[in-house]
Amino acid sequence: MILFLLAVAISTGICSVSVQSKNPEWARLDAYHNSMTSPKFEELLRKVYVPRESWWKDWIKIDEKEAHIRKFAGKEDWYVLPFASCPRMALKNRRQEYWRPAANLRFLDRQKPLAGFTIALDPGHLGGKYSEMEGRHFVIGEAAPVKEGDVALLVAKRLSKRLGGLGAKVSLVRNRKKPVTIDTPKTLRKEAEAWQKRIEGDVVSTQTKKERKKSIRRRGEILFFRSSEIMARASKVNEKLKPDLVVCIHLNAAPWPTPEKNSLVERNDYHVLTNGAYLGGEIALDNQRLEMLVKLLNRSHKDELSLAECMAQAFKRATGLPAFNYKGPNAIKLGEVPGVWGRNLMANRLYECPVVFLEPYIANSTQVFARIQAGDYDGAKMVAGKMRISLVEEYVDAVIAGLVAHAASHAN
Repeated sequence: MILFLLAVAISTGICSVSVQSKNPEWARLDAYHNSMTSPKFEELLRKVYVPRESWWKDWIKIDEKEAHIRKFAGKEDWYVLPFASCPRMALKNRRQEYWRPAANLRFLDRQKPLAGFTIALDPGHLGGKYSEMEGRHFVIGEAAPVKEGDVALLVAKRLSKRLGGLGAKVSLVRNRKKPVTIDTPKTLRKEAEAWQKRIEGDVVSTQTKKERKKSIRRRGEILFFRSSEIMARASKVNEKLKPDLVVCIHLNAAPWPTPEKNSLVERNDYHVLTNGAYLGGEIALDNQRLEMLVKLLNRSHKDELSLAECMAQAFKRATGLPAFNYKGPNAIKLGEVPGVWGRNLMANRLYECPVVFLEPYIANSTQVFARIQAGDYDGAKMVAGKMRISLVEEYVDAVIAGLVAHAASHAN
């Protein structure tokens, strides 16, 4: 996923947890004792979450009766997770989550096809005055700036109204161009300084005092919008909203052909993401290892895959665009439907319920740029050489079609 051209990795240096994360509470797994068989656990681990055994074998040991999970990097301290002896025992001991699987919800009502569903819409990023800080902002010539967070919020607000009319109970994780977190880059200065020191290690910095101050300020900004904000949204989702599923609304983007100058590209496509494909360096972080296991054991993948496949098919029909294909180990192809991939993103890892990330359209493509500049409007008009409904309406129509198809596939 190339989201608006900023690719600054949060490197923790020699550290066993992600930046800003607390020490993991392994007792969270107590609720999952005897709730999954050994074969099912290993199947999900290999096929969805950590596809390369070399990445997890030093952290997770599996036999017929239990899994031994290393709790802390560098220590021989292991959490023992007992397995169910059979599927019937696993079903009996399955933990009651705050979210409900689609199969457990009410029968399909043709007038209100989403009745019974509690849905959270998560407009990606922040937009507004934060868009340049986030790197989700670009300008071409004299045209208005393109801000991913603003477009995502516009889609979410229109979508919320439509979904309510179809019987769903809907909430927005973010409902304005402001953060959910109470942190700011300034309040995170100490964490930013600590991060800078971890990266520098024992090496004497070659930066000038001014350059180092600028680096620390930027680290504070990254901790604000990329870490603290997502953690605040996760707390809101898991502790307050408690939805049956979350739809994360984004636009994709492509690298600029010439980094020194913004010029539009011709590529345009879509894809949908679920949680999965943890890298070796990610599973080595104590907190991410625990968070991955919670997602695996709570069985959210089944609903995530169903929803993602329905969404991918809906965007294919609505847009006519090709599906995007990843190359590299940071994503894994899931299911049979083109355009559905697993990736380990902070939000789809921390949100405990089923989560899909929607990544339709290449915002810095010739066609999509023209459609964004045309704004939201009723009906169809000539845009980029073709009569089209607005991009916002097309996006909303596709999401609704995907959600209705997902609900229908589980209706009795």
